[in-house]
Amino acid sequence: MVIRFQLPAPPLQSFVQHYLLMHVRYGGGNPAQASKPMPPTPHHCLYFYPRDALHKLVPNQAKPLQLPPSFVVGPQVQPVSLQFGQDHLLLCVVFWPGGLHRLLDVPVKELLDVSVEGRALLGPAVAAVEARLAELTDYDAMLATTEAFLLGALRRRRARPERPLDRLLPVLLPSGRATASLDCLAADACLSARQFERGFVERVGLSPKLFARLVRFDQAYRLKVSQPTLDWLAVAVRSGYYDYRHLLRDFREFAGMTPPQLLAADQAYVHFAGGDARIGGV
Repeated sequence: MVIRFQLPAPPLQSFVQHYLLMHVRYGGGNPAQASKPMPPTPHHCLYFYPRDALHKLVPNQAKPLQLPPSFVVGPQVQPVSLQFGQDHLLLCVVFWPGGLHRLLDVPVKELLDVSVEGRALLGPAVAAVEARLAELTDYDAMLATTEAFLLGALRRRRARPERPLDRLLPVLLPSGRATASLDCLAADACLSARQFERGFVERVGLSPKLFARLVRFDQAYRLKVSQPTLDWLAVAVRSGYYDYRHLLRDFREFAGMTPPQLLAADQAYVHFAGGDARIGGV
């Protein structure tokens, strides 16, 4: 299994958090015969799947939905389940809050709980990236191809004045201020609370309050995965929850199951697919 995280080139660093490249050739059971639960996330991402197709399980639909070779995903508040192919190659561009909207002029309010085909949303240039990635075998070249597409989009980007809110959004996650109060964030952006919320929804696609809850939920889940010996109360406190019951409420709402149930479902998939499946797509 290959997993690589890479920082973007300096001109893109206020838009893009990082790139993720992952390549897994599954052993054990066929991963397409099982589904992996994917908890909700606060991020905007652009995904490329150059090898085997990815399938998404859709409620009330008999067959899984095959996703296109590239697609854009906004913040998710509903859990999804995915089926990976045997040759699972993923390239993911993870944007800072507001970065997708500012760089690619995407109407992010339409992306909440939705994935949209890359070509339909970003134009024919994405098709050229898809074709090039399908030909390549060198990981450095794959990452360079993806970044070249983004740099091209940056050169074509319409010039617009940068506002304090645009400077604030990319630092919300690294500064830990994503869960700060609305009044504090509005003051940092030199806006009233109402103006801040309106601008936030335009750039991020959901309200600051819901975004903060998703960030806290995502942090808790990732902390437990990275430190499985931590008990759930410690996870809750370190992630900014008042107590375990507060964390439990968010897990039931966002993941549709309790924290131990979500972790058990993930571990069951890892065991079935052959041990290399701990990190998934989308």
